[in-house]
Amino acid sequence: MNLLYTNYEINDIKFNFVDKWLNIIKNIYSNLNRNSNLESNVCTNQKVFTSNELKKYTNLKDGLYISILGQVFDVTKGAKHYGPGANYHVFTGRDASLAFITGEFDDKGLTDDISSLSIEEVKALNQWVQFYNENYICKGKLNGRYYNEDGAPTKESHDVQKMLIHAKEKQFQDEHTKKMFPPCNVEWKPDSGTVVWCSKRSGGIERDWIGVPRMLFESPNSKQYRCACVKLDSKEYKETKGMLKEYSQCPKTAIKCAVKIENLSS
Repeated sequence: MNLLYTNYEINDIKFNFVDKWLNIIKNIYSNLNRNSNLESNVCTNQKVFTSNELKKYTNLKDGLYISILGQVFDVTKGAKHYGPGANYHVFTGRDASLAFITGEFDDKGLTDDISSLSIEEVKALNQWVQFYNENYICKGKLNGRYYNEDGAPTKESHDVQKMLIHAKEKQFQDEHTKKMFPPCNVEWKPDSGTVVWCSKRSGGIERDWIGVPRMLFESPNSKQYRCACVKLDSKEYKETKGMLKEYSQCPKTAIKCAVKIENLSS
């Protein structure tokens, strides 16, 4: 397949491709209230702690409290993890959100400033918030970076929620792409090199067709790709073939072939 497009053709392909996926995401979210979905993970306790108040809760007498993304949790029942001398005692009496991801327990790492984190890392941090909501009692919010003195979310809190929405949308997009273009089976052996092939269960996706191996690029001018199983007579193939390229060593309709692969992403 010839991938030498003009700039106009590339822009047109990119627009159609992105527009298609945006429509998919809009349909998925058409019956959902995004904000209420995310806010279900936010503490409903109205008490607002100051930083000095939270510092009191670092011992078994007063209790062991931690804060993550401005939400305060009583982790006293987990004293073996959070009590004095335990591995995670450094989390008590403060908001050390960044350290949940970096694992750096020094003064620089024990901070609530997560501006250095990627969207995927913020998503992982939110999973910690879910964990604490499910396993510990939320006592309120911390006045500071994420909540005002009246408990209202700050701009940074809203920015975090926007990142989580973006991460969720990307997850849906990735899931749909995987269903439409399932990953190939890939095997490497010292004597035969890399072999890619398609089956009705390749990539863990059950279907009633097999497909043929193709390189699926992230965008028309991207160098990043993965091996995808493609149904050549499908509507999806016709609409997105600008993102696909044949393996030069593989016959057009072969379902299995040995290929030379450089930087194949999983």
